[in-house]
Amino acid sequence: MGKLFERRGRLRRVAAAAVGGALAAGIVIGMTARLLMSAITVAAAEESTFTVAGTAGIIMVFTVLAVPAAVTAGGPPVVRVAGRWVTAAVTGWAMATTGFADGAAVLLAPDSRMPLIVVIVVAFGTTVVAHGAFAQFVAGRLAGAPATAPLPGATATA
Repeated sequence: MGKLFERRGRLRRVAAAAVGGALAAGIVIGMTARLLMSAITVAAAEESTFTVAGTAGIIMVFTVLAVPAAVTAGGPPVVRVAGRWVTAAVTGWAMATTGFADGAAVLLAPDSRMPLIVVIVVAFGTTVVAHGAFAQFVAGRLAGAPATAPLPGATATA
């Protein structure tokens, strides 16, 4: 009977860690993406506006998109890598389809602003890849991973 309660306790801790990791990634990466969206709009010589509802929606979407990575944070390495890349794929698809909605503004931007736009687009790509890694990092720490454990995807050297 004791092992059953121990398993349930571990399951609850892992589930809570996955929720916490997804929520943390949704907030941090979602806000980063929101700022990059504003930056690309300004770089394209358009007016940028923030709404509370839009920001909350972006945080919610990024939280949901972080679930595959957060849930796989405690798995073996191949499962963690798959979880990160599933998160990167769905986040990248969501960001790309949203970004193409404003594609005309970017294409019609002044030529002098194109280098800045390119930097922002690369920052979007970095954000997409960081989304899953951050969710797994937070979920792993919340689940009780040792403080000396390497970041997801890092290799240990002997």
